[in-house]
Amino acid sequence: MTKNIIAAWVTAALVLIPAVAQAQASVSCMYMLLRVYHAELDYCRVALPQDREARYQRMRRNMERFIRANAKVDPEKLIAGIDNNIKRAIDSLGSCQSDDFKLARQAMDQLTELSNEQLVFDTLKYPRDPQSGSCGS
Repeated sequence: MTKNIIAAWVTAALVLIPAVAQAQASVSCMYMLLRVYHAELDYCRVALPQDREARYQRMRRNMERFIRANAKVDPEKLIAGIDNNIKRAIDSLGSCQSDDFKLARQAMDQLTELSNEQLVFDTLKYPRDPQSGSCGS
């Protein structure tokens, strides 16, 4: 499987599963997907609508706060490590007309839905290691 097929499956799983199951998902994985897809949109100069951008910023901020409060490893290193994933994703993007980019747009549409923001908020109510849990399995 390519990374984009796996990422699409992970994104769909995170968006469509109920809050109780989402609480079992890795917060660092959700955070990574959110940041990578947003970076791909930025790279291709596609802005999210204002309400979705605001949701993205709130979810990102809340996940970062959660990671800093609960990480078993250096949280700043964990957060900064996402930059490597972003660089790899952009390097492998191909073009802004590619299927990979279409996937990023669809994923961000799903991830920035109001209902998903509430699921993320509910997930972050339960302190745990942000790296524990699944990332698409």
